[in-house]
Amino acid sequence: MNNKSTFSILFVAQKGKLKANGKAPILARVTVNGEMVHLATRLDVDPDRWLGKECRTLGKSAEDKYINETLDNYRNVIRNKYNELFFRGEAITAMRLKSILTSRSDEAKRLLVLFDEFNEDYKALVGKETTHKTYTRYLLTRRRLAEFMAAKYKVKDILLTDINTKFINDFYIYLRTVDGKNGHNYHMKMIQRFRTVFKTAKDNGWVQTDPFGGFKISMEETHREHLTIDELGALMSKEMTSERLQRVKDIFVFSCFTGLAYTDVRGLKKSEVVMGNDGRLWIDTRRDKTKVAVYVPLLDIPRAILERYADTTSHDRLLSIPANQKVNDYLKEIAAICGIDKNLTFHIARHTFATTVTLENGVALETVQKMLGHKNIRTTQVYAKMTKRRIGMEMENLADVLDKGLQPAIG
Repeated sequence: MNNKSTFSILFVAQKGKLKANGKAPILARVTVNGEMVHLATRLDVDPDRWLGKECRTLGKSAEDKYINETLDNYRNVIRNKYNELFFRGEAITAMRLKSILTSRSDEAKRLLVLFDEFNEDYKALVGKETTHKTYTRYLLTRRRLAEFMAAKYKVKDILLTDINTKFINDFYIYLRTVDGKNGHNYHMKMIQRFRTVFKTAKDNGWVQTDPFGGFKISMEETHREHLTIDELGALMSKEMTSERLQRVKDIFVFSCFTGLAYTDVRGLKKSEVVMGNDGRLWIDTRRDKTKVAVYVPLLDIPRAILERYADTTSHDRLLSIPANQKVNDYLKEIAAICGIDKNLTFHIARHTFATTVTLENGVALETVQKMLGHKNIRTTQVYAKMTKRRIGMEMENLADVLDKGLQPAIG
């Protein structure tokens, strides 16, 4: 071990090489045994705000604070790498230290580079373990992070070791500010995707701490819009004047009594309607979104709809349905015709199946979970709130029991 090794780290602002924005690039000057090298920090500073002796910026703005904190982190990274080599008894030169710190492996330790690698791997899973829609959400999260860093810190990327709880909290505040039309849960889902990607860095040993430990990810209780029994009845009894509206209405009702999502209805095959051991027809398929098996009895109402359109489809498909956006546009027309004052979308049919058709009629939560294809029963529990109708039914049953049991005593 070389006990006589000398080592120092300074940060210098290149005031003679100002950028177009008038700021000076900041370099890390590393000296080992008199040999000096410079490393780019990807930071720049207003030259009038740079304190040369202290190697820091002057001021308390968010940008100044970020620069100073980042420089402290850079110093720690460089010092830790030097100490690692020193205590292993390896020969240390300034050039070797620079080579290690700026190797391609370091590129993987930057947030957006890591995100790009994650998204590339995730893309390969589309159609197998995930959906294209989920993949695009990861792409959006990456884009929002890039926009946030450019707006907040004026940087294109950041070292993973520089990410702390404050960075995460600032990102959340940024999302709420620039994307206010979306609610709390939408933003929290984006933070969750950020955490999922960051976890791969921790799993690979690129970071030692978890900054998400200090950030509470919470979800607000949401209301899943559904049709009441009266609204469903009004919809079913109303004949549409045009074939396109009638078809969309019928397929919507089909989903109300099967729980199938739009993509699952569109992809439903004739071969996926099978005869069960009980002598009844069943839908035996897998959810397009999660690939979870779904087994739903084909009740009389949805069976009649399939029979109505049996001669209008080609190949193995059971129902011909327009694009999702078109369907939702048509459903707005249908809602107005039926006097339903709700923003009717196709997914409301699935919610109606879960709430009005099954749970309100006493179907067990576990059974509904299986028919909806939910991996976790907590997802199904969102639908399990007691409605006034269900409370009335339960209390009516209780009243009947009490009347029968207590009648002799009262009489």
